[in-house]
Amino acid sequence: MNIGILLPAEKKWWKPVTHKTYSIEVAENLNLMVCLLPVNDITNHRKHRLTPRHTCNHRGWGDLFSRCDDSGTMRIQSLRKRYKAKIDRIIEELNIWPILGHPDISSFYQVDTSVFSRAVKELAIHRFDEVLKAIKGVGALIKKEILVTGSSEYLEHAIEILITKVKTVNILIPEGVNEPVEAEKAFLETGIPVHITTDCSVINRTAIWIRFPYDHESFDNLPRNFKGIIVDFGAMKIIDTKARKVFNIGIDFSDKIKRRLGQQLLSTWEKNVLEGFIILACANAWDINEPEVFKRLDLRFSFIS
Repeated sequence: MNIGILLPAEKKWWKPVTHKTYSIEVAENLNLMVCLLPVNDITNHRKHRLTPRHTCNHRGWGDLFSRCDDSGTMRIQSLRKRYKAKIDRIIEELNIWPILGHPDISSFYQVDTSVFSRAVKELAIHRFDEVLKAIKGVGALIKKEILVTGSSEYLEHAIEILITKVKTVNILIPEGVNEPVEAEKAFLETGIPVHITTDCSVINRTAIWIRFPYDHESFDNLPRNFKGIIVDFGAMKIIDTKARKVFNIGIDFSDKIKRRLGQQLLSTWEKNVLEGFIILACANAWDINEPEVFKRLDLRFSFIS
């Protein structure tokens, strides 16, 4: 399977317009086709638009400049169509899909890049225990008391994963909310109780707080009084309240894939966009879920300040 990346390439005025492509093997049966497009005439067209040098009230001059300006715009639109047609042919010939465009030329193929960031977020939530283990200074989880908040579906997931991996699981829920069903099930299966409470003072008994998405708004002020590490999967951040540091949660490729991609590609998009794009493409190509792609590509979680 071939997936595509569109990158702008500066075109020298004396050279003919050419489109270059090269292949990067991301994994077995998956190639990243990088298409270099000489598009500086299009992306920089606003710099070359005609503007009057002098103010003139004569109607004829205004019409003249207006016509020149419109003509330039039409020329740019025509160039864009021609470029798009050439890109379409390249994609068809090389059987490339899906496509991720450089931010400067993303209009060639409209892609909602937030989809890729959300994929990384869901992956981090699914493998949240690995995120915990990767945090420097957390230590052995089996010796830790963990505080967990969030919507019921995430609480159930947290209990299922953490019950045998930590010393104590503390679940904080707001008044009037039903207790997670998984808590009783976990106790029957393991004999280990889950501590469920509506008392916010529980934050004083733990140094690690996992905040899953859709946390109750009544808990929003609690971080001010919390002393420890907050792993906020809603915001995809790690907050160390003692050290007064904040880190963004992301995913890193293996060193092998990093070397193949190169620093230019890795730094082109916001963090988690390229990573999420490749993860989703692999999941589709191999017909497996994203967590399995995570293992197969030897990915890892990273924290960026």
